[in-house]
Amino acid sequence: MQHDLPALQARFGARYPRWLLGVLMIGSMAMVLASTSINVALPAIMQDFSIGRPLAQWLSTGFLAAMTAGLLLAAWAQARLGARRTAQVGLWLFILSSLLALVAQTAWQLIALRIVQGLCAGIVQPLAMVLIFRVFADGGRGMALGLYGLGVMIAPTLGPTIGGYLVDHFGWAAVFWLPLPMCLLALLGGQWLLPTQRERTTPFLDVWAFVLLCVALFASLGALAEAQRFAWQELRVWAPSLLGVVAVIGFFRRSRRSLKPLLPLRVWRHAGFRNASWVALTLGMGLYGSTYLIPLYLQTVEGYSAGRAGLLLLPTGVLMGIASFAGGWLSDRLSAAVLLISGVLVFALSAAGFGWLEPGASFAVLCFWACLGRVGLGILLPALSTASLDMLSQEELAQGAGAITFVRQLGGAFGVNLLTFFLEWRHRSEGADLAAEAVAFQQSFWVMAAVFALTVLAAWNVRSTKR
Repeated sequence: MQHDLPALQARFGARYPRWLLGVLMIGSMAMVLASTSINVALPAIMQDFSIGRPLAQWLSTGFLAAMTAGLLLAAWAQARLGARRTAQVGLWLFILSSLLALVAQTAWQLIALRIVQGLCAGIVQPLAMVLIFRVFADGGRGMALGLYGLGVMIAPTLGPTIGGYLVDHFGWAAVFWLPLPMCLLALLGGQWLLPTQRERTTPFLDVWAFVLLCVALFASLGALAEAQRFAWQELRVWAPSLLGVVAVIGFFRRSRRSLKPLLPLRVWRHAGFRNASWVALTLGMGLYGSTYLIPLYLQTVEGYSAGRAGLLLLPTGVLMGIASFAGGWLSDRLSAAVLLISGVLVFALSAAGFGWLEPGASFAVLCFWACLGRVGLGILLPALSTASLDMLSQEELAQGAGAITFVRQLGGAFGVNLLTFFLEWRHRSEGADLAAEAVAFQQSFWVMAAVFALTVLAAWNVRSTKR
């Protein structure tokens, strides 16, 4: 029986694109739920396993780093295995790692399982964009992408909210079984609706480049994590730092020589794309860094429960979705630089607002500053996608889209890690007590605001050569 796209469209008729879109949304939302819901559970995990922030942050950064690497495997996996089998392998492995997390005995076991989940998310999520472009080729692509984007934006909102409630009533393990029903639905729907055809000529996979990239990511993140607890001259700090530098050099040298590089370095020959990449790097830091810091701040300094912290974040996703739609509409009417600068400054103002607040601020005030930041990110996302690709040729579009997504995820992984490094350093410097905790968080938010303010320079220089 044929299971390629034309055969599936003939079998299910005019309803097939809508059903496929629903399955793709469910699968992607499950991955996003897993990436964001963990943040409200961190204090409970830290208490249960008797660990501090330097180790606990690996539950977030490990996931993001593995997801970043997995993004570069997605195209190869879909061509080699087909969309259905790629999704099935990724989702079943994700489900297995979630179930194993429920019986984890040590923090490192939990971290290893989160890394596996991140790799699965990085491979599975890009399938959706590829299939939407192929299925809606005759029309309705914009509406389909809008609906898909709305669903993916709802998930980060529901993740902390539902996850926080479940953590309060069932413990931290609840955030690991939260995405499972959606994973099972995606598996069931995918069995009927996802195509199975594979390319006859499978794209070349540079295994050594992928290994070097993974070593570079995890060695560098590991060095920063260890530096939060030990001096830089300690072997456990400088050794992974050196390994990370060597791996980065090796990765770039191999990519420059390769005819089919894992990461297409040639797209960065455009000055505008380089500036867009700086904005993407900062965007990743703001998106994932704030999602990490705000729930931790609310529970550690303000004394919120996990459920209440999640509830405060509920309106932020709604406003981010509205701002994203508005940003997409404005992208056709205003220059990319204006929108990028506006989004960057709005988020910088939000981070500065959190840095300015003293402990004991009202729920409404905290929610206002969090919502303002999500409005800035909502404006940034569509403007960055449009601006970064508008300056590339048709042959470079797919490579540019993958590269800018990679940079954004990279900013998220290292952003969370560096913010945790700064937070721990300032906590110790200020006296390592509860008052020092509040001051350290304030200073961390000010650092985030400063980084976004400086990014205005890069945003201003994002120019399309076509325009």
